[in-house]
Amino acid sequence: MKIRWTFGILAICVLFVINIGELAAEKTWTQRADMPTARYNFDTCVVDGKVFAIGGEIDAFGEISIATVEVYDPKTDTWERKADMPTARSSVETLVVDGKIYAIGGAEREKFPVGPGRRDRFERLPVVEMYDPITDTWAQKADMPVWRDGGTCVVDGKIYIIGGVAGNREEWRLDIVDVYDPATDTWAKAKSMNHARSSASVSVVDGKIYVMGGNGWPQIPNHPGPFHSSIEVYDPKTNRWTEKTEMPAPKSGHTASVIDGKIYVIGGGFRGNGPYMYLSTVEVYDPETDRWTQEPDMPVGKSGHEAEVINGNIYIFGGSAAGVWAPLTDVEVYGTDELPQSVDPVGKLVETWGAIKTRQ
Repeated sequence: MKIRWTFGILAICVLFVINIGELAAEKTWTQRADMPTARYNFDTCVVDGKVFAIGGEIDAFGEISIATVEVYDPKTDTWERKADMPTARSSVETLVVDGKIYAIGGAEREKFPVGPGRRDRFERLPVVEMYDPITDTWAQKADMPVWRDGGTCVVDGKIYIIGGVAGNREEWRLDIVDVYDPATDTWAKAKSMNHARSSASVSVVDGKIYVMGGNGWPQIPNHPGPFHSSIEVYDPKTNRWTEKTEMPAPKSGHTASVIDGKIYVIGGGFRGNGPYMYLSTVEVYDPETDRWTQEPDMPVGKSGHEAEVINGNIYIFGGSAAGVWAPLTDVEVYGTDELPQSVDPVGKLVETWGAIKTRQ
């Protein structure tokens, strides 16, 4: 009887461990502490496991571009204020090289009421500023050669600015690629894309740059332009672009996050003949097979949000959604959100976003 009892206990323990493992491996959406500042058109980047939210614009009238820098710590689920950028701007792009943050481009924006509506005034900036998280200080760097808010990434310590909307060109949307070398504080040209586009996602897998979707050219009056579903891949070693299998649907304002060599394309928006549609889809692209798969949707369709990967989980920050006429402060996480190894079997598991919303 004692032997049978021991085996029974062992079996229960094994099943418990398996169930906990399966539960931890299941991907879910969870909610985290909101951003302290509600803002649009900001950017994020990660240094030492912490997320820096930088710049953007607030929902107000007058000068709406901000220089605010706030840091999120996923371990404590808390936010902390840091030194402002020297230049307030929205649509800024931020990249990390050797532990330093480079804030590139953006625009000064002003919003003022006109009758029942509003008008925007903006001026794109060529400004490049570098932030040192250790000293909490900023320094000026060489300006961009073409003032714009394009997609960005880092490969081999160099920053690539791809496509976008220009401030000193006649074209509405661009296919050009500029490369910044932080080591020399200089700019160079790379081969242009096959398609002009803005609001595309840019990600890097195995040293190659994947540009997906976005708004194209030519501009259509009172319309953001045709929406791309195309994918182009750039190899810095050969200076060549290659077309790949298109996304399941055209979109812009989406994010692309890389986990284990696969690209997770989340949210975004599309407009045909009707109103702008906010997408909640999570589509996964495998560069090895050139194929797409689908994963569970976001709780709410979003566009213009930011995404960062930490410990295999994707953190989604802010954005805009249908029926919400203000910037979102939500922070949501998609992934396993695994529990510590010393989990207490009677402890409370992390609640999903759906469960939280149900109680509200």
